[in-house]
Amino acid sequence: MILRWLMLIALVLAVPASAKPIAFPDRFDPIGTPLQSLQSREGRTVHFTDTGEPGWRPMLFIGGVGTSARAPELVAFLDTLRRRLKVRIIAVERNGLGDTAYDPAWTFADYTGEVRQVLDRLGVKRFALVAISGGGAYAGHIVAAMPERVDSWHMLAAIASAPASTPVCTSDQAALEAGLGRQVGAPRVFWAMSPAGVVAKVPGFADRAADEGAHAYFIAGQRGDARGVAREYRRFCDAPAPVAAFPAPAYFYYGEADPLVPPSQGEYWASKVAGKVAFRRYPGEGHDVQYRHWDQLLLDVAGHGDHTLVCERGRARLVAGLVNPAQLSKTATLGVCAWLNGDDVGH
Repeated sequence: MILRWLMLIALVLAVPASAKPIAFPDRFDPIGTPLQSLQSREGRTVHFTDTGEPGWRPMLFIGGVGTSARAPELVAFLDTLRRRLKVRIIAVERNGLGDTAYDPAWTFADYTGEVRQVLDRLGVKRFALVAISGGGAYAGHIVAAMPERVDSWHMLAAIASAPASTPVCTSDQAALEAGLGRQVGAPRVFWAMSPAGVVAKVPGFADRAADEGAHAYFIAGQRGDARGVAREYRRFCDAPAPVAAFPAPAYFYYGEADPLVPPSQGEYWASKVAGKVAFRRYPGEGHDVQYRHWDQLLLDVAGHGDHTLVCERGRARLVAGLVNPAQLSKTATLGVCAWLNGDDVGH
């Protein structure tokens, strides 16, 4: 009898436990923000992207020089934080980039009008305005044209204008196109960044940036056409947008060691603000502050602009006020703790 019971127990133990039922999805996972389009009143096809979450805080994002409507994907390495803060990103493509045809007569005013039409189509009345690098010149015109719709204004290493003496301004359009031809024809060259900065910290960033370049310069069959990006550079030689006494909160983020867009450009924009200004300066940092401090930008957009995000001893927390990076301990860094890579602590 005992032997029989032992055999039954052995048999039960030998039968594998029933596997948990597979939870099959009822929707697809996103593989990128889809490109949308509308026909403008002027007869142009305007392309844009929209992460599309209804009820979330809208952000109009203007990417750097030569970027397409897919540029927000360059900051998707913090998409979990974006979703937790409920920030919705909208980007409107510019002339001659990505899927948007090149028009030599297109102006800042055209962009402002197209942005207005996209926002109206989406039912977005008020928004946070965010621009990085070369997108700053366009953001200035948005602020000047529709300040009543801008809840907060954010400029990360964002240009106001280029000095008239720079080669970009002294060269004619044809010469500039020829000079940019090699870079535009090789997106990895155009997007070459310091290996010691964000590229070293964010896995896959360099590859995604090269993909953005390929989208901007090849996706519509333009085969490395440099006209759009050359005209963008030339546009920076125009006088800055006529912004006057912007009333809403404004936030500026600049690297003090940035050779391309120094803090003086942000100081110009700050001088046009009548309301509250938070100027975040980063000693020793260069042009990639636009990506390195995207976490702080998201917090500022979401209404936490009176705090600074700090990671210390493996724990991220909000600290009241603007924190001077030079005063952080050696075991701390600004932003999420993901920026701490082994023993490499970057302020």
